[in-house]
Amino acid sequence: MTATQPPPDFRPPPRLADRPGNRATGPVGAVPLRGACVALLSAGAVLSGAGPAAAQPSNPAELARGVTVLTRPRPAYDPLGVRLPGFRLDAAIDLGGGYDDNTAPNSGSDKSSAFLEEQITLNLTSTQTRHAFGLNASQATRRYFGDDDYGWNDYSLDAFARYDIGRASSVGVAYGRSRNHIEITSFEVQQGALTRPLRYDVETFRANGVAALNRVSLTGALESSSFSFQEQSDPGFRGGSAAANDYTRLTGEAGASYAFLPGRSVMLTTRLSEITYDRADQRGRDSFTWEVLAGARYDITSLVYASFGIGYRRREFDDPALRNISGPAFEGQLVLLPSQLLSLTIGAQRTIEESLRSSNVSYVLTSGRFQADYELRRNVILSGELRAEQLEYKEPDATARQGVATVTMRWLLNRNASVIASYRHVRSLDAPAGFQEFDRNLFHLRLRLAI
Repeated sequence: MTATQPPPDFRPPPRLADRPGNRATGPVGAVPLRGACVALLSAGAVLSGAGPAAAQPSNPAELARGVTVLTRPRPAYDPLGVRLPGFRLDAAIDLGGGYDDNTAPNSGSDKSSAFLEEQITLNLTSTQTRHAFGLNASQATRRYFGDDDYGWNDYSLDAFARYDIGRASSVGVAYGRSRNHIEITSFEVQQGALTRPLRYDVETFRANGVAALNRVSLTGALESSSFSFQEQSDPGFRGGSAAANDYTRLTGEAGASYAFLPGRSVMLTTRLSEITYDRADQRGRDSFTWEVLAGARYDITSLVYASFGIGYRRREFDDPALRNISGPAFEGQLVLLPSQLLSLTIGAQRTIEESLRSSNVSYVLTSGRFQADYELRRNVILSGELRAEQLEYKEPDATARQGVATVTMRWLLNRNASVIASYRHVRSLDAPAGFQEFDRNLFHLRLRLAI
């Protein structure tokens, strides 16, 4: 199932000048005379022995801790946006097309087709130093030539507000609504007879707060998400229809962290979640889930960052005939910066998701990813990603595995235009219960125009 995008964070990342390691150690002009002479002599020696490229001035923001190849400021190529009183508006449109060599992997016959795709994004954010407000909207459409059934039209709309209290405490609220789709290649819907992606809508309300007490930070959040699926009768879905799987999830979260050094902290998080189905004949699937995660955010060096949580999760169903699901839970990410030109990211997560399949209720999703981003030139960025997913079902026991490899090139032409080319290979590594394993290749080329 396509993962639902979370609401935007209520507190934006700290400005580069505020990050550890970027703060001035004293007032301007306070350098002793002897130190100034040594600095001048050292600079002269470096410049005399360096090539022309080394003599070029560098932007301090590019060297800040936590800056990766994709997040690095590029003043010559970054869109300026539209400055409004108290706000900044950013917008972009992507126009392009591509080729899909296997549009219906489970139909028993090979089908391929070219497609056209367009994407639009709008972002409006406040520019005040205190408090924050923002609106984000996006829309994406894909149309296949001669195969209209395989196309889709997704959108999302998010609004958030944050009220700052004191130095580092705040409260915030957010609302989000999105339309997403599940590809017919997903093992979740292969039991049915879908001929087009399955559409579903998500509506989310969220409130959260952060209280900072010296080195201790306390966090809390309450979120309600409603999932509504397209009305489509199919014996492959539990309840005989996709719409029978509509449900609401209410989640509460509380956490605490302690920073023993700048950029290094330990944390403890607890989450409670209740799922309630809309239809009375599906109420036996209602469940209660609790989990506890202990972990850390650790700035190992200026070139290595890690954040992780490890714990235990258990889901209990209202119907005593359904077997409860429990086991280890984890989530984490490791970022490596061997040089300014290369960023490596490793991530892993284990969650419990709701199932649409007529023979299952929930499944355990374990996913991992590895991504490398390389700055070939100042305006040419190469990215590669390997991603793997494992879906573990109960009653009956079954396991499905899928791997995805993606290669992307971004060519920044100027502030307002860029060309993005990508290739993606999807492979079903293990599809039990007689379902067909498949390979799928997608080629994509698009032009992005931004302001």
